[in-house]
Amino acid sequence: MKKTTPFKAPLDFEKELTEFSNKYKVLLADHSKRISDYFEMSCYNFVIRYYEKKGYKLDVQNLQGGKFKFKCSPTGLLKNFSYFKATKMNNKGTDDVVYIYHNATAQSAFDEKVFTTPDIVVSTSNTPAETKDYYATKKTLSYIPKEHIVTFCEAKHLTPFPELMVNFIGTVHELKPNCVNNHEKHIDSEHIAPSLMMSGTFGKPTRRIQYSFEKRYYVNFFDNLFENISVRWFLSKYGIEQIATLGKKCDKAPIFEEEK
Repeated sequence: MKKTTPFKAPLDFEKELTEFSNKYKVLLADHSKRISDYFEMSCYNFVIRYYEKKGYKLDVQNLQGGKFKFKCSPTGLLKNFSYFKATKMNNKGTDDVVYIYHNATAQSAFDEKVFTTPDIVVSTSNTPAETKDYYATKKTLSYIPKEHIVTFCEAKHLTPFPELMVNFIGTVHELKPNCVNNHEKHIDSEHIAPSLMMSGTFGKPTRRIQYSFEKRYYVNFFDNLFENISVRWFLSKYGIEQIATLGKKCDKAPIFEEEK
């Protein structure tokens, strides 16, 4: 696969967002021109399309002034931003319904007063909790309670490096500890496992880390998401089947020269 630098022209992202807008028949509210924001929006779109490929029906929720409003900052109330509802009938004959948020603050699985804000959060509820005890100014914090967190993804406009990947595992432990605990019983689930989505390309050392973590844990590491070939793989039937879910680990094989 051709290696690329983790940079992309704003016009390329604007084209992708226009396609997103046309596909879901929504207008997009004005957003930041930062490339990192555009990358987050593209990754949010990838997750939406993942759920479509898995057979979920996607419905836009909470348009603001008739427009889809991304949440391009950790601050702000979730009720003021748009999100998607994903619905699919499960093997029990009931609907599996989740809500896909952008930049939603999530509560720790261990401490109700500890929070972090992943770039994409999948929740079983569309009624976020609120508290005034988080900020010193008594400003309201809007968040997804731990019991409603299904999974999450981080989108980083960066070249993969070891500390980034190791820190991500720390976030998985804090929010979805069963994904890094092989003693836990894992139920059958099509929900995407916690995932780190990066714009740059793996080098040999970080590829080894990817393989090690994906072999041990219920996680995904995606690189080179600026390249069309990477996006096509991510969304292909073959690629979708290899992706780790909450019910199975990643099926991708290691790619090391000396092991070929």
